[in-house]
Amino acid sequence: MVGIREIAQRAGVSISTVSYALNGSSKITVETRDRILAIADELHYTPNLAGRTLKKQKTNIIGMYVNGFGGDFYSHVIDGVAQVLKTNHYELIVGSGGNRSRGFIPQKFVDGAIILDVNFPTEVIQEYADAGSKIVVMDRELAHANVKQVSLDNVQGARQAIDALAATNVKHFVLVTGPNDSPDSNVRMQTAISQVEQTTGQSVLVVPGDFTIAGGRKAAKAIIDTGMKNVGIFALNDELAIGLYEGFAEQQIIVGTDYKIIGFDNDLIGTYLTPQLTTVDYSKHEWGEKAAETLLAMINGKKTQDYLIHTRVISRGSLGEK
Repeated sequence: MVGIREIAQRAGVSISTVSYALNGSSKITVETRDRILAIADELHYTPNLAGRTLKKQKTNIIGMYVNGFGGDFYSHVIDGVAQVLKTNHYELIVGSGGNRSRGFIPQKFVDGAIILDVNFPTEVIQEYADAGSKIVVMDRELAHANVKQVSLDNVQGARQAIDALAATNVKHFVLVTGPNDSPDSNVRMQTAISQVEQTTGQSVLVVPGDFTIAGGRKAAKAIIDTGMKNVGIFALNDELAIGLYEGFAEQQIIVGTDYKIIGFDNDLIGTYLTPQLTTVDYSKHEWGEKAAETLLAMINGKKTQDYLIHTRVISRGSLGEK
């Protein structure tokens, strides 16, 4: 592997001059820096990240940790993060589901972390924050001086969903939930139940789900088996709603008549369903942008605060609208 010594010999300069060039120092002329960088590129020089981290205590790399990469949800959030980081001369690495990539945080291979992964243990996040790491969480509540929350306003979204269903004068309310360990699902479920009880005085049937299309199909059968009609269904994400459509279609049931559905996330596929899916919308890109902006402010010692991403209902045909 080529080092700065070889570059210095080729350029006919000192090692310190090469170091100045590689680090963008103003102590040398632009011409000298450009010549050295061209030689470094020609020799395929790769900086020693570990050594640079020890010397500068900074990598200009941010780590983002997600639960998976399926669907278009993560692509929008990650792109929002990446665009802000690129503008501020930072790079992004994204990891999912492993202790080794999580180790980049305490080893200082990244300058900070953004976490959107329910499987990332809270106690580990607290441990890293105790050691001084700057962290933004997008999927949980966590009070710590080195942690900030940039969260989706699930309370607002769930209330909006129930209000939209209630406006159609449904007689029964059903919730199809996500996994038990999902903070998003739990907040949406609890808020929705409370909203139904407070605004209509009715009870709510809760059907367990798992945020998947298969889970939605299974929930559709359970709902049909109750024999209820004029039902308002709040699927706590759009994948569940898609599964409901499929399950109802198998029984020749048309969504928007006896079964009215609202989802959550505004996935693109909802616009291709018949009728189109009414859903709770929010800007995934803005969510990622705000997470990145907050983390960079923390790294730079600026005052920051927790932030909520607001929601709104996109009304389409699944509630029986014309």
